[in-house]
Amino acid sequence: MASKWITKKNGNESKHINIESYGTTREVAIKKIPPKPGELEKQAWSMLDNMAKITNVDQLLLQMNKYSGTLGDYSSFNSMLIEFQDPNATIVRSKNEWNYFGRTLKEDARGLSVLYPLGIPRKDMPGKVKAFIEKKREEGLDDETIEKLVQDKFNLGSTGTAYTFGTGNVYDISQTDPIPGKAKPVKEDVTTTQLYKTLKDIARKHYTVKEEPINIGARGYTAHSGDGNGQEIVVMKIPGEDENVLHTLIHEMSHARLDHLNRKDIPYGIAEAEAELSAYLVGQHFGYNFKDESAAYMKGWLDNAKQEGHTLSNENLDRAMNNARHIIQDINAQLETGK
Repeated sequence: MASKWITKKNGNESKHINIESYGTTREVAIKKIPPKPGELEKQAWSMLDNMAKITNVDQLLLQMNKYSGTLGDYSSFNSMLIEFQDPNATIVRSKNEWNYFGRTLKEDARGLSVLYPLGIPRKDMPGKVKAFIEKKREEGLDDETIEKLVQDKFNLGSTGTAYTFGTGNVYDISQTDPIPGKAKPVKEDVTTTQLYKTLKDIARKHYTVKEEPINIGARGYTAHSGDGNGQEIVVMKIPGEDENVLHTLIHEMSHARLDHLNRKDIPYGIAEAEAELSAYLVGQHFGYNFKDESAAYMKGWLDNAKQEGHTLSNENLDRAMNNARHIIQDINAQLETGK
């Protein structure tokens, strides 16, 4: 290897210094630049556009099912972005949220970029709420008192509409390790009876809810209440039956939440498809497979809508997904208080 020399002067004295032709390689850590919010929004809308082009209802439901697991904690956009970055993601939380569940990030944990709303209060995630509830129970408070404290202290559902977003990282459970002696259950089982009762209690806070015996025709309907100022949900229920009536209640509650009675700009068939798609996603999130019933129902109404020149748009899909998210959030918030 050839040598190179430089001369350095120190007063009247010159010193020749040998330097080698090839210097020592220095490792430089390159910081990953996160995507810009606009880039993530564009990606999510592109995914919605592609789904809106799916004309086969069975294929649409299979595609939408990919996002049902994370819809309880994330918006439609973020659920799609999470699946896009990690198709195997199941339970996704922030670093701080994993700490509440007694888990720590692995050294090589790979974060998933999501959108965070700016200018409105952030929703408090389940781990933080659970830690608070456990602490208050240890202090001897009853569940009714704890529920009131939770409602006052935490943002458990929708906190407003955001128009400006930032970005942040969240992590799938596969990117974490349990902290010995501190790990807590991340997801708890709930019975169908408990789920139906919880959803019915939630619905009664906003609407009139009635159960009636099965008769010929629909399993349920939503109508204006007697005074015309509210909405009434009616479900047909066989004594001892829970799963079918749960499906019906989610569907009818979706109609009410999406304000279909007053949205004359949404064709009837499209409104039915929105409500049923919401019911399908909520069911899938809690482990119920409504696919066959949902597909048959949606096919019928979408065929009618098509004859009138209407099809599901990306906005319809977005509305259905976010409606499902709010219903899931309401259920989880109610269950977390032990009520």
